[in-house]
Order: sequence, then C-alpha cells, then structure tokens
Amino acid sequence: MQWVPLPRGAREPTPWTRPQQLAAAGFFTLSALYTLITSIVFINHDSMVRVMQAQGNLPAGTNIDQVVSIALFFALAFVVVIVIIWLVAALGSYLGWRWIFWVDLVLFAFGGLGALLNLGNIARPQTQNIPVWGLVIGELFDIASAALFVWLLIGVIRYGPWAMKRLGA
Repeated sequence: MQWVPLPRGAREPTPWTRPQQLAAAGFFTLSALYTLITSIVFINHDSMVRVMQAQGNLPAGTNIDQVVSIALFFALAFVVVIVIIWLVAALGSYLGWRWIFWVDLVLFAFGGLGALLNLGNIARPQTQNIPVWGLVIGELFDIASAALFVWLLIGVIRYGPWAMKRLGA
C-alpha cells in the first residue's frame, strides 16, 4: 500500500448532507413557482392602480397610466430576476455545489427577515396586489426559510458546508 495525501478541501457527506440539499432545492423551486404564478395572476394594470390609490403615493402632475406602466414593468422585471436566482439556487442545491451553500444561507436569512417585515403587509392588505390568503402563504414560506436557515447554520457549525465533514475528521 502506498500513502496518498487527501485532496485539499475534500469532504465526506453526513446523514444531513443530502436532506439539506434536497430541502433547499425543493424550497427554492416551490418559492419560484409560487412567486411566478401569483405574479402572473395578480400583478396587472388594474391591481397596480388600486394599490397606488390605496397607498396615495402618486407623484403630483403625473399621468397615472404612465406611472402604473413603469411600476408594472419594474415589478415584473424584479419577479423574473428573483425567480431566476431561486431556480439557480435550486439547481445548485440539488447538484450539491459547495459555493451555492453560502448563497442559500444568505437567501434563507433574507427570507427569515421577510417573515418579520411582511407582517405589516398582512395587516394592510389593501396596499398589496396579492390577496390576504396569498400573503399568508408567502409568510409561511418566509417562516420555512427561517427554519431552513437555522438548520443549515447548525450543519455548517457542526460539520461544514452542506453538513459535510472533512475527510479523516
């Protein structure tokens, strides 16, 4: 037998590794689908007009149709960017990319913060494009995001990224 050094950064999976990867991939896939569907169904010209009138934030001397068109464009562009980010995170999580772990951790942290910040949206549903039941589902996604953040954080502290421990450790 000949001694062979361990490759630098080599890790071996633990029982937590694949469940964390699949949970992250599933979460981001479901989040992307939910966001895409609710945006397509509920974000439109009429709902934007209603929301802007409820918020009372129309700039003086502007045409409401122009403001709504611009707001609608930016809202849908934002949704497309977020959905693409979540789908890349889902793919990377499923494939076990080590670098995507850190991206997932940040995305889950932001989702957990959203659980607190979005409570105001539920309290004032007239200022939102999405109905109350949709806001509640979004809040449940944010709570799940916080739980996944805690799980991944415990895994990285105990073992390393994706709960994978160093070889020989």
